Amino acid sequence: AVVSTQSTGNHIKCNSRGVDKVAELIYKAIAHDGFGRRIWEKSELNPRGQSEQDMINWVFFVDTVNFSFWPDEGAVKYGVKDHNGKLQTGYWSLCAAVNRAMKVGIPVTDAEFMASATKEQVETIFRSDTEGKIPLLDERVKAINDAGKVLLERFFGSFSFCVMRADKDAQKLIDIIVDNFESYRDMCQYKDKTVSFLKRAQILVSDIWTCLDGKGLGEFKNINTITMFADYRVPQALVAFNVLQYSDELKNKLKSRERIAPGDDIECEIRGMSIYGCDQILERVEELAMEGGREIEVNAILVDYFLWEWARDNRPLVDELPFHRTRTVYY
Repeated sequence: AVVSTQSTGNHIKCNSRGVDKVAELIYKAIAHDGFGRRIWEKSELNPRGQSEQDMINWVFFVDTVNFSFWPDEGAVKYGVKDHNGKLQTGYWSLCAAVNRAMKVGIPVTDAEFMASATKEQVETIFRSDTEGKIPLLDERVKAINDAGKVLLERFFGSFSFCVMRADKDAQKLIDIIVDNFESYRDMCQYKDKTVSFLKRAQILVSDIWTCLDGKGLGEFKNINTITMFADYRVPQALVAFNVLQYSDELKNKLKSRERIAPGDDIECEIRGMSIYGCDQILERVEELAMEGGREIEVNAILVDYFLWEWARDNRPLVDELPFHRTRTVYY
């Protein structure tokens, strides 16, 4: 994806000064402020203190429906109140909805429930506390049903058996996910090449890594081979930091809030160049660590986490240029 879009794209360039700026912020956050894989513990919405299998099954269910939360033009944004009564949006609304359902005894992460869940049941799980509705409800129902059936037929009813089969190999686990679970097959045709982004497959592996603190079933010997997770928020952060520079044509298209079809060349370029930009940032962070004589844990996952959180904390700034509106199950 990176090679194809960087070499043949016309709309996006990577700026080294922006790369340096972000790299310095991330290096400081990791080396001096304690930012790292234990970011999982920062949110009360994430599971903790449960068995490995229960935590992995929670992560698998959530990541199976972790896509497309933005509202249609003029519609109210989907949101769910968490256990403290705080309204959550985006990914966190998903976590709040799942936790709310489990609290009242709905076995959402059970493979048999997933395989047979009806549209009405899924709609109840993801009911909104605003006037907005969760997008792509039918697609979420299908993803849940399909995933449940595969778990029952091939993996003894638990995603933890997929993790065991991968034998601490992140890339092998990604292959298992993509080969068996249809909704995770995030690929498209760009020019004359098939490119793979695999956003949700990669984030599933990384979420298991972080939720288990890289230990037990959360240990992966090659976790650093995972790229950033090409979605619609991190590209906004990269633009805000001037890591990515968009052509006037692309900026005008985004400002018009014109829908961009899944697999469109522009969508592929935005996602591919986001991976490239994050790779450049990662390289610079590693250089800063060497120059400073510091041993730090850094990879594309942590670069992505940093930018995603920064985008949420600086929404007015990142929204100066709207995100690309591609309605898809892949992110």
